[in-house]
Amino acid sequence: MLAGLKRLLHHVPLYVALQKGIGADRLRYRCIEALDLHDGDAVLDLGCGPAYYFERLPKVTYFGYDTEQRYIAYANAKWGDKASFRCELFDDEQAKTLPPIDAVMMLGLLHHLSDEQCRQLLELAGRVLAPGGTVISVDTCFEPTQGRISRWMSENDRGEYVGEPSRFTNLAEEFFGKVEGEVVNDATRIPSSHWMMRMQAPQLSS
Repeated sequence: MLAGLKRLLHHVPLYVALQKGIGADRLRYRCIEALDLHDGDAVLDLGCGPAYYFERLPKVTYFGYDTEQRYIAYANAKWGDKASFRCELFDDEQAKTLPPIDAVMMLGLLHHLSDEQCRQLLELAGRVLAPGGTVISVDTCFEPTQGRISRWMSENDRGEYVGEPSRFTNLAEEFFGKVEGEVVNDATRIPSSHWMMRMQAPQLSS
């Protein structure tokens, strides 16, 4: 049954409806609020999916990346006249095409990536960040206070690299001088635990 549900999530309108139904949209809105964005800011959204939360952003210069063509097509159809959505893997060459970025969003992304993939992405995020900019991430996690339903949700998440908060924090601290994190377990309608991080002051290798 679970495998069948995951296949259904490739149907983009159904995926968006499910996200809103379980309250995952509220989790993303909380991340957006934490960024305190302003009109004119440049925003990079890595793993943007269908970007159903785009209308919650102020009038920013937005760059969204995802490797799922269905998601990018959906986002382009709705907001392609207001933003740039790219069905590309974000890499060094893509980073070179961007202006200085005020905010990088990784909403539900890192727990889908191996440690090495996380390192590559975090290094790139730090490299494109404008002075004073912020990277924010939120990921399904395992944490001591979660109940049985929340733990089941973590165990059955689509991400293959769900871990404890320390996993994400340790990776972030390799690339940022300031890392703050908190467990968010009251945003979604179904009990679940997420680790939200704010990263600043990138430490770039020479």
